[in-house]
Amino acid sequence: MANIFQFGRSRRSLTILDQALVSGSNFITGIILVRGLGLIEFGRFTIAYAILLLANSVQLSFISSPMITLGSLCATTAERRHFVRGIYGVQIIFCTMASVLAVLGVAVYVSFRHHAGAMEFLWPFASAVVAFLMQDWLRRYYFTVGKAAASLWNDAISYLGQVVILCLLWWPHRLTLNTALWSVAITSGVAFVLGALLEKLGCTREETRRSWHHAHAISIDLGIANQLQWLVYQGAMLIGAGVVGPQAAGGVRATQNIVGPVNVAYQAMENIVPVRAAEEMKRGGIQRVSAFLFRFGSIGFAVLLVFFSVTALFSRQFLSFFYGRQLHAYAAVLDLQMLYFLLTWPIRQVTFLFRTIRHTRPILIGSVVAAVVSLAAVYPAVRGFGATGIMLAAVAAQIGNLAYMAVTWARMPKARAPVFETQPE
Repeated sequence: MANIFQFGRSRRSLTILDQALVSGSNFITGIILVRGLGLIEFGRFTIAYAILLLANSVQLSFISSPMITLGSLCATTAERRHFVRGIYGVQIIFCTMASVLAVLGVAVYVSFRHHAGAMEFLWPFASAVVAFLMQDWLRRYYFTVGKAAASLWNDAISYLGQVVILCLLWWPHRLTLNTALWSVAITSGVAFVLGALLEKLGCTREETRRSWHHAHAISIDLGIANQLQWLVYQGAMLIGAGVVGPQAAGGVRATQNIVGPVNVAYQAMENIVPVRAAEEMKRGGIQRVSAFLFRFGSIGFAVLLVFFSVTALFSRQFLSFFYGRQLHAYAAVLDLQMLYFLLTWPIRQVTFLFRTIRHTRPILIGSVVAAVVSLAAVYPAVRGFGATGIMLAAVAAQIGNLAYMAVTWARMPKARAPVFETQPE
């Protein structure tokens, strides 16, 4: 019993449990939204949510990912504390900019779409963007400072709270695009405010300046790369929606939700593996961290290959069970979703490797390759295959990205690879 209790308190188990809570809640949320909004209105929600994810992608690459990697590489606890406090200052600046851009973006949208109720979209969307970004940063902060247990209760407020509110809206038929966005804003906002108060978050101008000085070197490459990756999937989905209608985006998003439980592994990996990779780098340099990531990646790839192969045999049945027959025709899209996620696994391992050794340029160039392939293929693919074409373009982009980064790593002179350095005080 003592061993079981100790395992339940370990960083790995808490991270997996937290991500299971997040992914499970998102899975249920997707089902509620599809059934409560209908496929067309859910498609519009998907478009709005894709823009929110674009802002989060910028935040993840410029702020959260460098915070996790560099915070784990800090030599002392005091150094790490000053670093994350400064990153909090960077986060506040970024979120202020994001809120302004969200308001301006909706204002431009309203100027083109003069139908009644368009202006009502402004406040729920802008509020959802700000609250979601701050809460997502906070959960990454918890993993950086070794407080995985705190992320669990904070995410429970945000994600389980969202499920509860959506259910309360769905039953009396009050679930709309705007109320769905308000549910994101309210639950994420409450979770962040509670966490910020308990952590006594704060920063100084000097801490913010120094942390950005340490982070911006890898932030630039990661930032551009992540935006290009957004184009590979979310951008292709928006283009597809423009060609064949919002129901295509809704269908693709709904099939992605079926694969949602796999995000337990993917998102837990995002919070655990960079920290573990940094620890391996400290112990044995580039040889040890590369061996760890290759071993971890091979095992995970084999498990996912078996799981996706079995799941592909029942694609139609899964879609019919969760969403009804309205999504029965999207079985091929679901199969391609699983192939896309399968290819993402090894790409993430190589990305973690380049991040840990602070050699991020191959990540950027690989993303350029992926974006070029996706944008070149998506229009003809959608014209020829409808919603399936969106995923065909995304899968082709993943293959190009993986091939480039694997070749780059194979040709890289390991003896001249960047070595671990601690950050100066």
